[in-house]
Amino acid sequence: MKKLLQQICTSLGDGEDLVLVTIASQSGSTPRLAGAKMIVLRDGRISGTVGGGLVEATAIREAAACFAGGRSLRRTFDLDNSDVATSDMICGGRVELFLEYIEAGVANREIFGALLAAMRAGRRATLVCPLGGRAGGGQRFAVDHRGASSRADIPESLLAAIKQALAPAPATALIEHQGQRYLLSSFTVSGTVYLLGAGHVAACTAEVAARVGFRVAVMDDRGEFANRERFPLADEIRVLPSFIGCFDGLELDRDAYLVIVTRGHLHDLEVLGQALRTGAGYIGMIGSRRKRNAIYAKLMDQGVSEAQLEQVRCPIGTAIEADTPEEIAVSIVGELIYQRATGRRAWHLA
Repeated sequence: MKKLLQQICTSLGDGEDLVLVTIASQSGSTPRLAGAKMIVLRDGRISGTVGGGLVEATAIREAAACFAGGRSLRRTFDLDNSDVATSDMICGGRVELFLEYIEAGVANREIFGALLAAMRAGRRATLVCPLGGRAGGGQRFAVDHRGASSRADIPESLLAAIKQALAPAPATALIEHQGQRYLLSSFTVSGTVYLLGAGHVAACTAEVAARVGFRVAVMDDRGEFANRERFPLADEIRVLPSFIGCFDGLELDRDAYLVIVTRGHLHDLEVLGQALRTGAGYIGMIGSRRKRNAIYAKLMDQGVSEAQLEQVRCPIGTAIEADTPEEIAVSIVGELIYQRATGRRAWHLA
């Protein structure tokens, strides 16, 4: 998503209008889930994907109509009927696309620049777009993670409705306020992976995690390990005075994934004890079951409950008989991908 936002900002900065295609809603079996996005430029070039096949080809073709008329439009596909009868996309679901025409003006550059800045900082931000916008009230705007609007003229009642709709953290939502419908489209890094430790496994894990869309933060007390040369794809690198208080000043919520891969048992013990006092959505620790049991016993002596320890994934990673640092990284990130997908579905249904 960050790469797509960067492309949007680059295109708008170059004076290029574009069409942002978003899966506004979906049900049943579909190639991509709600929130998937791509952009289409005037010459037909695209970035991102909404699933490929006939749906995507039609979106690219209809984007031309958006450019020609300077307008946005909506399109619904039933993937089990005549919409896809001549293609191989008989998935059986239903998908609604919103094609949003975006001019390369100052206001839009500022809005998408703000969205990109929020994403780089690891914060959720939301683009709010009126559907069938009307004069005087049809301009898009952004809402940050605290619910504040990029425009001063947005009614508090509308902001309250937006906040309520976003409470379960969906990728998209449709709301109606005073007769006007709005598409809420969240732009967020799909979780921040905090690597506690900067050794060989951490270096490989950082690269794999970054390539599948996680924001990556590396934390270690050794500057010769925690540096840009070893972690070129990391979004943040922190050289700590020690692992004591390593989470101080961080806002760790359910989008935080704590991966404990320090260089020794004592550091693991120190970090895990602190991790259990955070609101992180995932906590995993590398190591054998023997090491795990020894650390757990010490933490329980310090007052940590069995219920708290049941939150921890240890040994970390999916069971694929991983051996090398590269294989272990694949195992760890595979588990993170699964947690990200299933966790967000649970939040959405809650």
